[in-house]
Amino acid sequence: MPPEMQRLRSKIACQSCRERKRKCDGNFPCSYCHRLDHECFYGPTRRSKKTAHRLGQHSTDINSPESPDYDGKDPQLQLLEANSPAVFVRQLALKMNATNAPILNCYAWNLGFDREIACLPQVSCITEILSLSEMHELAAIYFAHVAPVYDFVDRAEVDEAIIKRWSNGFPYDQADSMLLGIAALGCLFGHRSAGVEMQLVHSARIVLEYSSQLATPEFDHVVGWLLRVIYLRVTSSPHATWMASCTLMHLIETTKLHFDSTTDSILAQSTGPRIHPERRRKVYSVAQLFNTWVSLDCGKSQVELRGASSALPETGWTVEQREICRISALLGPEIYRDIVELESELVELCKLSPTQPMLRLIQCNVGLCIYRRFRALGRVMSEESLDSIVNLARRSLKAAEELVGISSPWWHSLNIPFQIVCVLLVIDHPQALVMLPDALQTLRSVADHYQTGMTREAYEIAVFLVNQQRERRFQALNSLDSALRGHESSDGTLNMGKCVEEQLFLEDLL
Repeated sequence: MPPEMQRLRSKIACQSCRERKRKCDGNFPCSYCHRLDHECFYGPTRRSKKTAHRLGQHSTDINSPESPDYDGKDPQLQLLEANSPAVFVRQLALKMNATNAPILNCYAWNLGFDREIACLPQVSCITEILSLSEMHELAAIYFAHVAPVYDFVDRAEVDEAIIKRWSNGFPYDQADSMLLGIAALGCLFGHRSAGVEMQLVHSARIVLEYSSQLATPEFDHVVGWLLRVIYLRVTSSPHATWMASCTLMHLIETTKLHFDSTTDSILAQSTGPRIHPERRRKVYSVAQLFNTWVSLDCGKSQVELRGASSALPETGWTVEQREICRISALLGPEIYRDIVELESELVELCKLSPTQPMLRLIQCNVGLCIYRRFRALGRVMSEESLDSIVNLARRSLKAAEELVGISSPWWHSLNIPFQIVCVLLVIDHPQALVMLPDALQTLRSVADHYQTGMTREAYEIAVFLVNQQRERRFQALNSLDSALRGHESSDGTLNMGKCVEEQLFLEDLL
């Protein structure tokens, strides 16, 4: 064998083959481990034998031939796919109808306002766009609607910055990055003038583009970028949101916000003003949360900040906010989670009782991601875990209806009902199918309320998928009917009651 091939084998050998000095073919699991039922693990650490024994058998990885989704891909790539709702919908559609399946796309990404690509006005100073009273009013809307979900700015500090900004009369201030973002979200959630909103968004973009070119951007610039990511997640495309979230993470790295203030490293030393540790933790945690979920939704790589030591905020956050951040960080494609760990996290997730509707939708989103990871591992969830997923879905549909009722444009009011339809179709259990009418009705309510291309498309795709499932069921029933013809019971009739009952049930779904 050529030397370069030998070096390649050694480079990709699993831990088991390395310890036994065996040749490894680099598969997952490799043929040696699979044949002898050894635990195959690539990486610096490995799970204990007790864990493997507790599982009762060799864990089936998503890149294992035993997995129903195995296609020979690199494990990292397949985990990216496993976390992506867009890939999940595409795979579901291909199984139902390969010819007419919808293309790979982030359906139901948001409510489809397309504000970001609208015609933009000239750049103006924030004090020229808004009066002092208008700015205070928009800030109040922001703290009533956005801050309860994503808490990373202090209201007292914002109020102080507003007064100072309208007093100095300068054409530009570093606080503009933050204040423009707060005002734009206040306009969006308060349903204020779209023209004013566009002026604010355009001015914010120019200011933030300038800040990204600075060698030492300020803390307010980072906060401004985070506010822009939230705005884009509500109004713009997946790619634009992902790009902005990556830029945000790079700015965090530049400003050293990903390091805890006690980190003893030259790289962690900041030349800027000292920021309170809790402010640093909040901004970093929310920024990482967005970069993680936007990347997972798009099936793209997230920005990994090497050496990050910042922990979750210790004060000011609810239990739900902390736990959602913690569990989300554990669902990245670079982190291996076995079925025991996933079920344990699902139990912890279901213990949460958020009161804010958007937080309930985020909770459900984490649960749906855990379900997709289960399928990627080639495992079937326990009945108890499936019940938990269905219950999360049921509560989330009510939360989406609440948001529609108050015209609160959070993206998950469309995204989660759409993903629920897809997951219910895959679960294919009577308890799950019984929820399909409610899920479709919620999607229809969102589409009727907002009447955008994005909402209509999501509703139509969901109806299409349910129709395809219905056709598959009818074809299966017809095949069974044909098989029974000529095999009548003693009274000369077929026992068709159950088949008819199931047909009527499927018809009621639509």
